[in-house]
Amino acid sequence: SGAGGPALLPDLARGDLGSLLALLSGRQTRGRLDARHPTEKQDTLLTWAAVTGSAEAVRLLLEGGASVGAADGDASALFLACERGHLECVRLFLEANAAVGQAQANGATPLL
Repeated sequence: SGAGGPALLPDLARGDLGSLLALLSGRQTRGRLDARHPTEKQDTLLTWAAVTGSAEAVRLLLEGGASVGAADGDASALFLACERGHLECVRLFLEANAAVGQAQANGATPLL
């Protein structure tokens, strides 16, 4: 399911980074890192990592070339991390120059 294989999102949710590290070790990962997955919100790997609070996955994805402006159907990865109180993820997004003014579908921004 989605780029990166069927186990990738459940693995990230459990904090198991093995599948992600395998993906990142491959060639031409850029498009695969930003691909949408068949979740309710059509998450990217980065939005999923933000939702689950996996700061290490966020770091690896950003270092691997995932788009810092990644968004699910409604909100940016930064917004999702802020909304859930995942402060280490928020710090990583800010260090990667995530757009703090990027609004979600209803107009709200991470600067609540």
